[in-house]
Amino acid sequence: MLDLMGVANDLQPARSKGRFLELLSSSAADIEVVHIATHGRTKETRKGKLDKFVGFWTPDEQTVTIEEIAAAAIDLSGKVVISTACLSGQRGSREAFKSATECKYYIAPIRGPDFYNAALMCHIFYHKRFVLNRSVKRAFSEYKDRYKNPHKFCFL
Repeated sequence: MLDLMGVANDLQPARSKGRFLELLSSSAADIEVVHIATHGRTKETRKGKLDKFVGFWTPDEQTVTIEEIAAAAIDLSGKVVISTACLSGQRGSREAFKSATECKYYIAPIRGPDFYNAALMCHIFYHKRFVLNRSVKRAFSEYKDRYKNPHKFCFL
């Protein structure tokens, strides 16, 4: 998607828990946005309630919890983190992630977005941020205010 917009990017697959943590901790200083594109690991709660976010899924069937990210002392200060992992924007999870990493902004879905909804949100946000040169806050606000946001991506 970013290639189509002519925006420089550095896609790095994280196929294991160790690689996930390594990539998060080694984010280059000149990178503004860290995008976590994975599934959210969840656990069931009471019937009729939203499931609870447990952590980020990796292809080796492991879960990277926010507690593990905090223990690794990953510093993402000044960076925007976008997660498309299901439920990773729930109140307790988003606050814990932002506190653990000290990222400047955290954007994530409160619910479980369909692939196309997550892709649409990212496309619109990235276009507004990198092509139209909007501020992070304005790019997200324009997405949220103008387009249907069925999964309530949060901005913190």
